Amino acid sequence: MKAKVLVAALALLMSVAGIAQTGNPAYEVSPSRYDYSPAARQITEGCTDKYDQVKAIYRWLCANISYDTSYTIYTADECWDNQRGVCQAYCELFYRLAEPLGIDVHVITGTSKNELDPAGSHAWLFVVVEDGAGILIDPTWGAGSVNGKTFIRNENDMSWFHVDPYWMIFTHFPDDAMYQFLPTPITRERFDSLPIIKPVWGEYGCEAEAVFNRCMAGHTDFPKFYKEGVGYIRLVNAPMEKTLRVGQVYTFAFQKLADCEVALINEDFYTNWQYRDGIYSMDFMPVKPGEVSWSIQKKGEKHYWSVVEYEVPNATRADLANLERRDPMLMPEIARLRNMDAGSLRRYGIDGKRLLAAVRSGEVKALPQFYNLGDVCTIDEIPLNETLRVGNTYTFSIRSRDNLSWAVINEGDWYRSWSVDPSTGAMRITVVPQKAGDLKLSVQRPGDDGYLSCVKYTVR
Repeated sequence: MKAKVLVAALALLMSVAGIAQTGNPAYEVSPSRYDYSPAARQITEGCTDKYDQVKAIYRWLCANISYDTSYTIYTADECWDNQRGVCQAYCELFYRLAEPLGIDVHVITGTSKNELDPAGSHAWLFVVVEDGAGILIDPTWGAGSVNGKTFIRNENDMSWFHVDPYWMIFTHFPDDAMYQFLPTPITRERFDSLPIIKPVWGEYGCEAEAVFNRCMAGHTDFPKFYKEGVGYIRLVNAPMEKTLRVGQVYTFAFQKLADCEVALINEDFYTNWQYRDGIYSMDFMPVKPGEVSWSIQKKGEKHYWSVVEYEVPNATRADLANLERRDPMLMPEIARLRNMDAGSLRRYGIDGKRLLAAVRSGEVKALPQFYNLGDVCTIDEIPLNETLRVGNTYTFSIRSRDNLSWAVINEGDWYRSWSVDPSTGAMRITVVPQKAGDLKLSVQRPGDDGYLSCVKYTVR
C-alpha cells in the first residue's frame, strides 16, 4: 500500500504563515464564474471517501482534458470551456472540482524535467485525502505527453496519482522546499544532477526510498523502464545499473501478473527461465555488445514490448577473460564461425575449451553443419573444421544412446567398423575419405527407414 504524506508539519507552517486558498503562498487560483458543484458530484458519484473522490477527479481530467500545445489556456474556466489547458489549467480545474467537496488542494509550482525537456516551469498538486495525510499527484503528466505540437494521451495512467515523494523529487522540484516532503530537502543543484526516474518504477515493485538513497550515494547509471509491462509482471530482482558487462552474470527474476511471454533479448532471445514458488528467474550473461531488453509478449500479440532496457558496451580484455573463464563456447572467435550454433554444440557435448584452442591455432576456420536430432549421442572427438581433405585420416569417437546404428558416409562409401570400449561404451572409428563432396556422421534410430545426418562436412 502506498503511504500518504503526513501533513501536520505542513499545516503548522501554513497556519503560521497565514496561508489561504491553495495553501501555497506563491500561487493563487484564478477567480471563477462557474459553479462546479454539479460536475463535481457527477464525476465522483459512488465514491465513499475523499481518496476515491480525488482519484475520480484525477481520472476524469486525464481522460477528458488535452494539453494545450498553443500554451494559451491557464485557468480552470478556460480549461472547462475548451477541454484543454496547460499544467496550471489542469491544476486549477482540479482545485475547482474538489472545492465543492470540501477537499483541501494545494497547487505546487516549481520546475520539472523529462527526456524531452531538461528543465521547465510546471505545476502539480498536493491533496489532503484524510485527516493529517495527503498525496502528491500530477494530472497533467497523467493525462499524456507532448511531442512537438502533438498531444499523446495516456491510457489509464495511474503512475502520477498518489506519488511517493521519493519518486516525485526525481522529476519535480517545488519552489517551496516544504513540498518536497523529504526528511532532508535537496538543493536545486542536486535535483539537476539526478537521473530522470519516474513512478512507473514503483508499479514494477521498486522501492522509491531505496532508489533515492542509491542516487544520494552517487549511483546514477540506472536502466530505462517502460510502462508497457505494468500489470503484466512484477520485478523481484533486476540489475539496477544501466551498463551490463560482457562476461558478467546478472540475475533477473519476476512474478507474472497476467498472461504473457517474457524474454531477455541481446540480439538472440533467452527464455530459459527457472520457475519456483511463483517466481521465474534466470542467471544471464551478456555476450554481445549492444542492447539488452527485458521484454514481454502480450497474449494475442506477435511483437515484444520492452520493460527494462540496458546497454552492453564493447568488451574489454577483462570482460573477455571473464567470458572465457565462464563459458569459452561464447567467445567472439567461436561466435563468428560459420555454422556456429551453441545450442547444438552443447547438445552433442562439444568441449568449448578445446574448440577455442583449435580456433586460435588456425585448425578450425568454420564449423561443420550440426543437425539437431535430440539426445542421440555425446561426442568425445570428431574433426571440428568444416572442410576435410581427401586422403587425410580423421577420428570419430562418440558415446551413443542405446539401440542406435552409426555410420560415416562419404559420397556412397560407408564406414561402419566401430570399435567399442567395453568399460565406457565409447565407439571409435578412423576414416580416410576418398571422394570430394559430403561426408556425414549419420545415425539410424529404431523405426527409421534410413540414416539421418548428425554432422556434415565438405571433403575437398
